[in-house]
Amino acid sequence: MIKLVLTDMDNTLIPFGAERVSPRAMDAIRELRAAGVEFGPATGRDTQELMRFFGGDDSAFQTGILSNGKKIYVDGELRRKSLINNAALQRLSDYVRGFEHCFVTAYPLANDETNPAWCIATTEADAAPYAERFKFACTLADAVPEDELIAATVACPLGQDVLEKIKAGGMEACPEFDLVQPVDAWCDVVPHGLNKGTALPMLLDAMGISQDEVVFFGDAENDLALMGALENSVAVANATPAAAAAARYHIGRCDEDSVAAALEEIACATREGRTPRFML
Repeated sequence: MIKLVLTDMDNTLIPFGAERVSPRAMDAIRELRAAGVEFGPATGRDTQELMRFFGGDDSAFQTGILSNGKKIYVDGELRRKSLINNAALQRLSDYVRGFEHCFVTAYPLANDETNPAWCIATTEADAAPYAERFKFACTLADAVPEDELIAATVACPLGQDVLEKIKAGGMEACPEFDLVQPVDAWCDVVPHGLNKGTALPMLLDAMGISQDEVVFFGDAENDLALMGALENSVAVANATPAAAAAARYHIGRCDEDSVAAALEEIACATREGRTPRFML
């Protein structure tokens, strides 16, 4: 029986750029939990962004994997926190600035609903479209600050070929990091070897459940490690080819509320003691 459902957020539970999770998805999460199945995000997003997505209802992310595995929550308790190496991020920023209009953004551990971030060694003209797209409050900075950092990203408006060069070159120059791509023109910077998949054992151990009791929904590169760690992995129809190939099961598109429909089916199947139809 399924005891935990994890889902990526952007382009999986919610279309990228949407302000909030749909009413149907919110109802499905409540229905799922009422049936005795725990729910949580497995996402690159952090708490302040999830508060916006879930309309201030933090009950939807009391348990989950946040910030690409740098944070693990169980029943509202933060069980693990991994920070970004500031000196290594400065080296990455120095490398990235060699590509015109590309830059690194750093996010402080101490954040709030404005989602503050430092845009490093760039201009307001280059940073503004990303601040609007990803909903963060940008402060321009010449160098990576000394503050504790929970996350970092790389912005690249020059196309996928250039972004691939930045990913490869950035990881060679800064072996402390992995660069993984959740959406176009944008990469997450995470400590090397740390991802949603490596966060899973701690989460399962804390909950006292096994991996075959978990279902995960995803769509992109930063979901591959978790898909590889779980037998019950599900890709939405708009997933990248790599994510679609990695998933065992497949459902409809994110913008058709397909994950919400799957949650409804899991809740119904749990009450009836059967396997969800999309997993047959």
